[in-house]
Amino acid sequence: MQSPRKLPWIYGVLIGLVSILFTLFFYITRWMTDLWTGYFVSAVIFIGTMIAVMHANKAYGGRVSLGRLFLSGLLAAFVAVVMVSTANLLFQLATEPVAGTGVDLPSEGNRISEYSDTKRQGFWIFTVTNIFFTNAVMGGLGAFIGAITVKRNQKTTDAK
Repeated sequence: MQSPRKLPWIYGVLIGLVSILFTLFFYITRWMTDLWTGYFVSAVIFIGTMIAVMHANKAYGGRVSLGRLFLSGLLAAFVAVVMVSTANLLFQLATEPVAGTGVDLPSEGNRISEYSDTKRQGFWIFTVTNIFFTNAVMGGLGAFIGAITVKRNQKTTDAK
């Protein structure tokens, strides 16, 4: 059994690594501009955070408060969101063409060309809203729902 205080860090790193692998796959296949890929990574963070809260409750033996479980889930989500946001920034900087070296290629159907001015200009709003804010909200929601689900009887410290 893992130490209950280390579990949020372990789960946060695991959730972050899985999310980064999916993000890397989406960058390689050029699906990153499709909206469902962001939802997929957010779902991984949401479900992973709920599992982290459930495992933390088990590690504490069911004798932990709702607030402590919630904070444990928030910590796991925070670690994962920071990892995913940092990886997205690094992927963007690595794949960003140097300004002025290419032509502004038009979009290909419903996908934005990686050499398009639209992609370059819209990346920071995409990063702040879809990558950072949405993942943080989903992680917080996962922590809240996981904590409430595990601690059904709020009047006692038992998970009954």
